[in-house]
Amino acid sequence: MSKGRIILADDHELFRRGMRQLLETEDYEVVAEAGNGPDALARAADTKADIILLDIGMPGEVDGLEAARRLADAGGDLKVVMLTVRGDLDALFSSIGAGARGYIAKDTSSEQLFAAIDVIMHGGTVLSSSVAGGLGEGIRTLDYRPGSYAQQSFGLSDRELEILRLLATSRSPEQIAAALFLSKKTVQNHLSSVYRKLGVRNRAEAVIKAMEMHLVERARR
Repeated sequence: MSKGRIILADDHELFRRGMRQLLETEDYEVVAEAGNGPDALARAADTKADIILLDIGMPGEVDGLEAARRLADAGGDLKVVMLTVRGDLDALFSSIGAGARGYIAKDTSSEQLFAAIDVIMHGGTVLSSSVAGGLGEGIRTLDYRPGSYAQQSFGLSDRELEILRLLATSRSPEQIAAALFLSKKTVQNHLSSVYRKLGVRNRAEAVIKAMEMHLVERARR
């Protein structure tokens, strides 16, 4: 079963080929590819997908940022994730302003990439750690969805929310620990804190309550 449907948009064919192979090893389905901004917009319009991985630096009048803006203006459920070699804050804030839900460096490890996609699929906005470091120590995830109020009301930290959203996927605590570069014990401690704050006893109850409170998006049938 596919974990999600993804469009790849990058002007380098070799990069797209490598990214496709990487994603397919983790059971994501690459449903379309594009080599420039106009093609990316066309594929987004005629292909049902959950996420588009969009190169910020594609050449031409419709670059990655402009494509992201047009996708945001078009509405819909497609989540835009910018792939970049740029670490400057101007590009970061421009991407967020254009409606991107993720800003991920191209040299991000595969485990971090998969973890980021999982978080974005379940309602979060993710920054690469190398980029987030420029905004202040400890910033990893920025959440602009309605669930941000529920996060505050339950007193969940950003890390706890990140782990909760990964918990709603097929990842085990061990896999979450590996993806976030944490020890298994640290993840278990965070999970105990999440269960206590949500007033639940186990993983299943936590995921159900998180969906009810819009901390985690319900899976689409």
